[in-house]
Amino acid sequence: MIKKSIIYSMVAILLLASCTRNITTSPLTQSTNSTDQWTPTPTVTPTPTPEVRVLNGESLLITGDYDQAYNEFLASSTQSSDPELIASALLGMGKALLLKEDYFGTVNQFSTFLINYPSGEARNTSFFFLAKAYDALEQYRLAADAYASYLSALPGPLDSEIHEMRGNSLFNYGDFTGAIGAYEAALATATGSRYDQLQIELAQAAASAGDNERAINIYLGLIETSQNGYTKAQSNLLLGRIYLQMGMTEQAYARFQDSVDNYPEAYDSYSALVQLVEDGQPVNQLNRGIIDYNVEQYGVAIEALTNYMDANPQHDATAHIYKALSFYEINQFENEIAEWDKVITDHSTEDQNYFRAFDEKSYTQWLSLNQFTEAAQTCLTFVASVPTSANAPVMLEKAARIYVDGGYLSLAAETYERIFTEYPGSEQAYYGLFKAGILYYRMGDFSKAQITFQRLIVLTDNPEEQAADYMWVAKSFEKLNDNTAAQEYFQKAASAAPSGYYGIRAAEILAGQAPLAQLQNIDLAANLESEKTKANRWMVDTFKLETSVDLNSPSELANNQSWMKAEVYNKLGMREQASSEFESLRNSLIGDAVNTYRLMNRTLELGYYRTAILCSRHVLDLAGLSQAATLTDPPVYFNHIRFGSYFRDNVIPTALEHQVDPMLIFSLIRQESLFDSSITSVASAKGLMQITPDTAVGIVENYGWPPNYTIDDLNRAYINIRLGTHYFKRCLDLYDGDAYAALSSYNAGDTATTRWKELSGGDKDLFIEIISYSETKDYIKSIVENNAIYEQIYKR
Repeated sequence: MIKKSIIYSMVAILLLASCTRNITTSPLTQSTNSTDQWTPTPTVTPTPTPEVRVLNGESLLITGDYDQAYNEFLASSTQSSDPELIASALLGMGKALLLKEDYFGTVNQFSTFLINYPSGEARNTSFFFLAKAYDALEQYRLAADAYASYLSALPGPLDSEIHEMRGNSLFNYGDFTGAIGAYEAALATATGSRYDQLQIELAQAAASAGDNERAINIYLGLIETSQNGYTKAQSNLLLGRIYLQMGMTEQAYARFQDSVDNYPEAYDSYSALVQLVEDGQPVNQLNRGIIDYNVEQYGVAIEALTNYMDANPQHDATAHIYKALSFYEINQFENEIAEWDKVITDHSTEDQNYFRAFDEKSYTQWLSLNQFTEAAQTCLTFVASVPTSANAPVMLEKAARIYVDGGYLSLAAETYERIFTEYPGSEQAYYGLFKAGILYYRMGDFSKAQITFQRLIVLTDNPEEQAADYMWVAKSFEKLNDNTAAQEYFQKAASAAPSGYYGIRAAEILAGQAPLAQLQNIDLAANLESEKTKANRWMVDTFKLETSVDLNSPSELANNQSWMKAEVYNKLGMREQASSEFESLRNSLIGDAVNTYRLMNRTLELGYYRTAILCSRHVLDLAGLSQAATLTDPPVYFNHIRFGSYFRDNVIPTALEHQVDPMLIFSLIRQESLFDSSITSVASAKGLMQITPDTAVGIVENYGWPPNYTIDDLNRAYINIRLGTHYFKRCLDLYDGDAYAALSSYNAGDTATTRWKELSGGDKDLFIEIISYSETKDYIKSIVENNAIYEQIYKR
């Protein structure tokens, strides 16, 4: 009999197996397009056992292949005679149907399951998924009942969260008294921001039930005690609306005014503002302008800010700033600049605003109006007016970048040199001189470039910076036809920082190898269980642990609230919430090598690879290892985690289908997401390969897959990998196989990449230096470093 707890452990083992399945290779021919090394030796594949099919199904749910997961669970349920294994399979079928958004199918699946299985953990867990399906079908009463059944059957660390879900279902059903009870139960153990949100939900339920007095008291309490401006603004708005319903307009307007005056960043303050304006109430025009700007009502904002300044001649720079920003958003750039000029002229004593005016004005001249010399002069004027400002070298560096972008390379080089001469102790000084050297190289003054880079070598003790200097000295000597000196300095670069970008690139040049050439003789085979045993011994020796310390169990972590919540979230398929709890725990364990190691092992087992990777690195840091030593000194277990071949069953065939090196895709995914399939960036890029929704639409149209695509598909690993790899292959083809340009295009787009490539004249090393987006430059360098480390770890 396979118990439910054992099933979850076996799922963990399957996830590990997916990271370590033995894909060995043999030596390749010289062809860099060879895929022989990725072709496994044909073997007879036995029919999976029912136990294995359940494990396969759970793994497929994680990778997002819900159809195949359902099929695996179905096959297991029909092949097995073990009731508990069948129950696990039937539970998995229901989860797959829910994820496929087949809500009627989910209800039918779990309803039949509950009839046939009157007890057991799988049965008890199914109540939660049934509740989710009922919620999706807007059958809120039934959803609430299912949540109640789950709470009764499996009370635990998520009781507060489940009570809240039940309360929401009851509220949506219209049972406000029942919702109040559920929210009260949730509040009993809630903490932090959840406590405030639950108070708001409780107040809304009380008001809906006709208990305005209770709702008012809750909102007043939140306004008094909450530390969150958004919560205060929401409470003011909801409280004000109650007062309006009760005919207490004076009290209502006081609440709305409080939000307008004190929390202009909150959207609820805009709703309060609208109510005040519609009711003819006077409002502070500065605050009105700021709020209108925040909600993208730019024309109204400009009018309000103008009215404010007309009525208040002694105003500070704030109104000008928001007026300028509003003009910018509606593309009235000359009017925007006029407002910045007023800040510069009339508010020069407001140091930060004075600097901001020059900074913003120069950006608009540069990027919106293509007025390169004017933009650079704006920066230089600031430096001349306040040469002792901490921002002076910042603005000199910006002026130089603007000159470069405009093609004024001599002026740019002079300006970069000024930073080093006038502000030698600034953060920009070293970088400025390096950029000057690059510009001399671009202008063909190779002697001056060589002298500049040699000068830099003695100005830094940073190995990465020294490697960059050595390499560009070598490149300069090449142009001066001194190949002996060039070889000497390429060797110095390779030796200075062998695992850093410039050291890697110098070694490639010495070997006559193209950048990011397909890796050869790669063997991804690993036995993590055996490696873990060695890692345990290393932990004991390195951190002087008592031999009685059990590194294979969670020990005290098992009682940690975040650990317990993450475990239940994981069982309920709420992986984003589980990941958040694991990350919270990881951050709380900074400095604790033993428990960080335990967390690393558990998150690896469950497929939370980002947390496992960060834990692994932290343990090595606590051991006092340098960057280079982390790759050579500890047991390989740590680096198989840090640089794992995760999702390999999707990555390898997809890469081969698109004729791309799988190791480059692993390197790219590691840089994009640290193998976190649920991650979303500030730019709304989603999933493993960080694809933006707009870009995804074009990829799907070009690829013709997947059918019935939705934005949520980007968080499904197997879909994200296929779409991202297809797009990367398109970038490679666009730039004739140039991997640097392809990566640049993947990160920064075609327009900028095409320009940088043209300016580089085919020199890939110069291409990297010409890239003007620091994020893109660092992105390519990091992927090169990742790729080299993957080769170091897996090459046989």
